[in-house]
Amino acid sequence: MAERLTDLLHHTVDDLPIPHPDATAIAAAGRARRTRRRVGTVAAATAAIAAVGIGGAVVAGLDDRPARNSQVATQDPAGDAYAELGAFSVGEHVIVGDATAELSPAPHHLAQTSVGVVTQQFNGAGGAGGKAFSLVRPDGTVTPLSIPADAWSVSGDPRNARVAWLVPLEKEGRIHVWDVARDKELATLQVDLPGKIPEGGTSGVREIQLDGDFAYVGTDQRTAHRVDWRTGEDRELPFSPVAVHDGVATSFDDGGRWTLVDAATGDVIRDLGRRIETTALSPDGDHVFVVRFDDTRSVASIEPTAGGTPVELPGLTGLSSWSLGGRVVGQVDGQVDGQVDGTSTLRRCDVDGRCDDAPIPWTDEENPLVLPADYLMLG
Repeated sequence: MAERLTDLLHHTVDDLPIPHPDATAIAAAGRARRTRRRVGTVAAATAAIAAVGIGGAVVAGLDDRPARNSQVATQDPAGDAYAELGAFSVGEHVIVGDATAELSPAPHHLAQTSVGVVTQQFNGAGGAGGKAFSLVRPDGTVTPLSIPADAWSVSGDPRNARVAWLVPLEKEGRIHVWDVARDKELATLQVDLPGKIPEGGTSGVREIQLDGDFAYVGTDQRTAHRVDWRTGEDRELPFSPVAVHDGVATSFDDGGRWTLVDAATGDVIRDLGRRIETTALSPDGDHVFVVRFDDTRSVASIEPTAGGTPVELPGLTGLSSWSLGGRVVGQVDGQVDGQVDGTSTLRRCDVDGRCDDAPIPWTDEENPLVLPADYLMLG
């Protein structure tokens, strides 16, 4: 009897779901700590924690993962490092926070989620063996995912443990939403995408965007939809989103003008103008990273979404991305203020323009460039 009871207890523990660290809640806690240091008073610190830290925990609790996992997330050093330091890869080295994993062949895309980055690789010569996906967690562990090979590219949700992709069909598309923590599909939906899809099925389709309960899809013909993937409710949009975070979208028109748009209503928040090389929204939607053409050079800056004075970020290029904690991460372009700076320096800058540099030991002639997370490499 005792042996049978022991076996039963062992089986129960083995099947117990263990909550994973939530980097969104970690990032919120990190912002609260920075607020305490800046204001220097206990009263202001308490208000910051209530407004930011608890808010992040409530959002995390709405996910499909075990409830209240953010209670342990803020005590996880690996998740804290991921939120603050971001993720990138150099050749076969994938760096998530302060942990490094090696994947072969080298990944060509990293999609950030709240529990780590989803890597995409081509297997076999010329990708003949199909595509493989893995989840690299902030502690460096690698878990293969069973995302099917017809997912030509996945997009991550930085606030949740989910990715999505769009399979283009004849005059329509199929949306897939996947839980990467449990390696499980959450939803499959059909959406009308009128307009001729070019041969190959991908060049006329914009990369899908996943923002909480909503997936945003569109084509080069300016057809765009906002789909609630839980209920299937489909709304055609009056604008064509390029990226969406926390209800804010970037969009550009046929004339090359970029705007910031309310993703739910289509109302223009702000006109960014033309002569822009790239834009990237922060995960909380409060800031936008912009690289503008300025006569003979490109100028990178961070700007508040609602408007304000841009903060220039010397040395950074469009090959940059945001960490979940709100820092822009990118490789120095080799020359800063007229001085050669090499290609082995990574720069991380906060929204106030304070930057830290760190060496990148894996760059060489074969792999001279850093691939930032959420930067889609095609071709």
